Amino acid sequence: MKYRILWISFACAFACALLSQSSLAQQPPPPPPPGSETADAPKDAKDSAQDPNSIPPQVSVADAVIPGSTESSIHPMNGAGPLPTGRVSPLQLGPIYLQSADYLQVGEAINATGQVGTVWRSISMFRTNIVFDHQFRTSRFAVQYQPRLSVVDGRTQTDTSNLSAGWNSQFQLTPVLTMALNDNFTYFAQQGQFDGLNLMGDLTTGSLVESHFLDGNGHFLNNRTELAFKYLLGPRSRLDVTPFFEYYSASQSQVVNQSESPGVRVTYGYLLSPTKVIALEYEARDTYFSKLLPTTFYQTFSVNYSQQLTSSLHFSVTGGVTTASSRQLNTTQVSSRSTQATATGSASLIKLFHDSSLTFQYYRGQSTGLHITNGFADRYDLSYSRQLSRRMRMDLGSGYYREFLSATNTSGVYASGGLGYSLTNTWSLQGLYAFKYQQNGGLLYATGTLHYLSFGVRWEPGRRPVGY
Repeated sequence: MKYRILWISFACAFACALLSQSSLAQQPPPPPPPGSETADAPKDAKDSAQDPNSIPPQVSVADAVIPGSTESSIHPMNGAGPLPTGRVSPLQLGPIYLQSADYLQVGEAINATGQVGTVWRSISMFRTNIVFDHQFRTSRFAVQYQPRLSVVDGRTQTDTSNLSAGWNSQFQLTPVLTMALNDNFTYFAQQGQFDGLNLMGDLTTGSLVESHFLDGNGHFLNNRTELAFKYLLGPRSRLDVTPFFEYYSASQSQVVNQSESPGVRVTYGYLLSPTKVIALEYEARDTYFSKLLPTTFYQTFSVNYSQQLTSSLHFSVTGGVTTASSRQLNTTQVSSRSTQATATGSASLIKLFHDSSLTFQYYRGQSTGLHITNGFADRYDLSYSRQLSRRMRMDLGSGYYREFLSATNTSGVYASGGLGYSLTNTWSLQGLYAFKYQQNGGLLYATGTLHYLSFGVRWEPGRRPVGY
């Protein structure tokens, strides 16, 4: 099955290439990603970005970020903003560049069910982020690869499989109709991604990226393919229709090790003002689970309101209802159906201050993440970053996750605090402490606590802006 989905992913990428080659040569080049800076940017735009109380410039409904609609930008593995393009690193050969490299010395203390006392581990880790990023005509293809070399209690381990790949192709079919083909692929050879716990937000697009903080063994694979249609109904309204297919695969040590979800999302967005958007959304997905869990059909109806009050403050809120209808055969091979309904929704806030940033997100809905389940989950994430001085930065974060109406009812919590000290424009020292607690995770996630402490040196061309 693992090789079958890898083949499907490469087939999707090949189909994207065929479509992009068949697009008209006179199509305009893709606009620069949101948040990118150009040398000829208008002076007024630069002054507006520096003033935290200024009102964002006016946008058309074609370019507005409609809540629930498909994003065309590709995110870096360590951020929520768009992946930078052009000349990014001094170590770059064409579209291939070394984004970062770091060395960490890690200490862990683990208490878990099934073991006697506390298990202490010492880890020395070297890792790099290598990026291949290529744009042509109206398409973009990027692969982010993170190999690791670790020495765990004196034993050398290599992890050369962690990668993320994204493909975006956009086609202007008519003056009012746009089609986009997007494919996003992620593979972790080991699910324990220890650092980078904090919620990340990008003010330009309002997008948020949350970590998977539950620790478990084995691999995790996710692939999502979308065919997004955007139709302009008028100067203020837009209709987005997005068929999609999503695939998850987890370690064989988990009882439910894969799921397949074909579905469609329909979003109607209305631009109340240049900074206010309201959207109505309907999503349907039919999810097949590999073992034990019945096939489940999910339907979600929701309303979203999003507003960017100033160039430094963005918030969004969503409320709706999701129904889950399960179909399964009993011992007499008679099909039965059960339906459950629950309120779902989300709320997010991204705020930039003069020398700090605050990001918050609440989510309630059907979210697979690293743990494949047919249930629902509540999740809260809060992160705060502050530039203590010209060279020192502090990062704080916490989060809570709780499943309900599921087979395992897994829950977990984390809290972390980190300091970064810039030695030069590219070199910095990094220190982090994190605490995790998780329980009732079935065969994959044990109940227990983790204390994590790391210190190391990082090389990254250019300092990452606060809140990026």
